Formats: sequence, C-alpha cells, structure tokens
Amino acid sequence: MRRTPIVMLKKFDITLTTSWETKHGISGHLFEMIEYFYHLTFHKNKSVCILIADGLTREEFDVALEKYDFTSDELQKIHECTFFHYQPLALMAKTLFIVNGSLRTCGAELFADKIVMFRCNDTLELDKADIILQDYDIYDPLPNSVHYKKKILFSKFKKLNPKKPNVGMFYGTKHSRKMSYEQIDDIMKKTNFDSYLLLTDHQMDVPPRCELRIVPIKDLWDSFDTYIYTNASTLVDCSPRFVAECNHYGKGLEFFSDKIDLGLQTRLNDMKYGDIELKEIDDLCSKI
Repeated sequence: MRRTPIVMLKKFDITLTTSWETKHGISGHLFEMIEYFYHLTFHKNKSVCILIADGLTREEFDVALEKYDFTSDELQKIHECTFFHYQPLALMAKTLFIVNGSLRTCGAELFADKIVMFRCNDTLELDKADIILQDYDIYDPLPNSVHYKKKILFSKFKKLNPKKPNVGMFYGTKHSRKMSYEQIDDIMKKTNFDSYLLLTDHQMDVPPRCELRIVPIKDLWDSFDTYIYTNASTLVDCSPRFVAECNHYGKGLEFFSDKIDLGLQTRLNDMKYGDIELKEIDDLCSKI
C-alpha cells in the first residue's frame, strides 16, 4: 500500500488519530477516537475529525461502530468526518490529538499548531508534545503533562441482556497480550469452567476445550461468562477498557497475574469509587 503524500485537515479544530508505525486494528484506541469524537462534536460543539492512518479499512471501522447505538444523523457525521490515508508522509492540522500517546509516524512531517497526547506506554519523544494527558495515579508528572483519566462512552453502548454460558474467556492479541499454549493450559487446570474461549487476532494452537475465535466477533457478549485477565506484555496496562466493559455488561472477572498491574488497579479503583463514564460535563476541553 502506497503512503499518502500529504493530508491537510486544518479546517478542523481537532484531529483525532493514532501513531501509524503499527496497525492497531479494532482496538481500544479506535474506540477512544470514536468516543472522544462523539464527546467533542456532540457534547462540546467542536469541529473534529478522525484520521485513520494505520491501515485500518473502512469495513473494519464500520464493524467497530456496531458496538454503539448511534442515531442515523450521528453515524452520518462520524462517516463524513473520518478520513482514511495510509501512513501520510506529511500532515497539517490545528490540534493533533494522538490517543495512543506515540509519535511513531514513520518519519512523517507533522505540521500542527498543537500536539496533544493521551499517555500510554510509549516514552519516545514525549517532550515533543505540547500537552500530555495522563493519569497521575499511574504516571509521575512531566513538565508538559496534565492530570486526566480516560473515560468510556457507556451511554451510547448498545443495550444488551447477554447470555451467561459457563465459559471462561481469554483475551490474547499479539500486539500487547500474546498468550502461549502452556499459559492457557495451566490456567484451565486451575479453573472450573465448562469450556474456554480465546479471543485473539492471530492463529495458534490451543488446548482441548478451548475455542479460538478471531476478533471481532458479533456475538461477543453472549459467548462467555467470565473474563480471565492475564498480564499485559506492555510496561503498564494503562487504562484497560475491556475490564470496565465486562463490568458494564455484568460479566465476571478473574485475575491470573504475577502482580496486580498499576494501570489495572487504578482502573478497578476508579470503577469502584470514581466515575469512568464519558459525560457531557467532562472537563477534557479545558485541558487542551
């Protein structure tokens, strides 16, 4: 696939995107772009667009949208303001908002009035951003950082009453949660589900009684009862969405980790004592 020479998005106040050195696929970062587009556009009346530059297709993007109960007008607006340009060599924008906290853009020239990033795991060139939005319960303050906890747009999730089969589910994508046959087998021997499900983005061998399914899957919330959480392979599981989404839909959680990851512990504390829902009153705009 040929790289786009230049992308000009200066007519929008805010451009939401990710780094594009790696294809992120249908991931939490994609959902963050969609949900913060909705918040900034419909809650705050900002002029916003989404730039998909990592190779994600329009068809994959539409699959991600099936997660939500958007109106036809909201969907039309999202489609009108989402642009697909593969690994641009140059990008012109007003406020460039990189939701995965990484400037790994294959050497692209970024001509932006302001660069804002959600802090994630990448520590490369954090000083080149104008504003780093990060959770001070996880990260130490930086000279250019502001305290902010990422939220989830639960109000637009589809209303479901999921089935609860006695199935334990593993989530093991190769980018940040790759699991081995032996790891899965060991956990299966220590738990007592009728069967098991591995949700992943790549083919691999799995033990008997464990079904492998490639994400995304349409019947996700009907396919398991309990999410079996395992360590992320990244430095910190900075704001685990799936744990919060499982809680939202009444799914069980079991933890098989060498240690309780700081990002996971913070998310669990916020779920119990704080507010992780992206609402109209959210103060993101005042921070960027």
